[in-house]
Amino acid sequence: MSRKRPAPEPVEDDGGLGGLYDFLPPPDPEKDKATEAKARKAEAAAARPKLPTADRSRVIFLDVDGVLLASGSVEMIYIDGVMLPVRAAREADFNRGALENLRKVVEQTGAVLVLSSEWRRKEEMRDNINRTLIAQDMPGCVDFTPVFAPSPELIKQKLDQAIIWAERRGREISSWLKQHKEVKAWVAIDDIDFSWADSVKVTGTQLIKHRSVATNPKHCITEKDAEEAVRILLNPPVIAPGEEAEAIAAAKYLTEEALSKIAAGKGLMA
Repeated sequence: MSRKRPAPEPVEDDGGLGGLYDFLPPPDPEKDKATEAKARKAEAAAARPKLPTADRSRVIFLDVDGVLLASGSVEMIYIDGVMLPVRAAREADFNRGALENLRKVVEQTGAVLVLSSEWRRKEEMRDNINRTLIAQDMPGCVDFTPVFAPSPELIKQKLDQAIIWAERRGREISSWLKQHKEVKAWVAIDDIDFSWADSVKVTGTQLIKHRSVATNPKHCITEKDAEEAVRILLNPPVIAPGEEAEAIAAAKYLTEEALSKIAAGKGLMA
């Protein structure tokens, strides 16, 4: 005996209008994720304290690699003895914590940023950095230091490449300061140890070590680094003329100590 199948439920006529949400596009997870990230960024920016008016008497000399970009984040290549990125850095490449810590220094001091990194060599690289800073609710760099050649004398002495590099950067910062007498307080935030520069200081170059914060290139600017930078900017340490010889001697000792710890064949920046 066959059993009758139940009759199908009648479908209500919608007059040809279709489903209520049929006009909406299908879900796009990637787009939704991007929208959510943008909303989070806007929310974080709104929660940040407002920055003070820029104080051009206070300057942060800003390095990028090892300071805002962790070592290895962007592939690098040597060009004319200088290590440069092979491509523009994406916002995701930058250490977000380091950017926040840099902003805290600006927030607490009103200092302006001057780019001392090798990223200053090309306009597109400078623009890359400024876009990243502005995206994090910070002002871009107001200027950049001049680009000098390495010291022929140090090259002739066959000193470690890191010492030659540091000495050059010290001269570049000193030259910029000579042209900007309005600057009363400054700090160099860099993954270079400026003891290396001070150990071979020449006449006309300032001592840099006591006004610098050396970052760990893998960790970039930490909260502790930011606190030290604020301290230097708000209470600039001073080395009296009679104390320079002692400071240079200390720098030479620290440099020699660092060299002694490096394995044979490897430089300070290896």
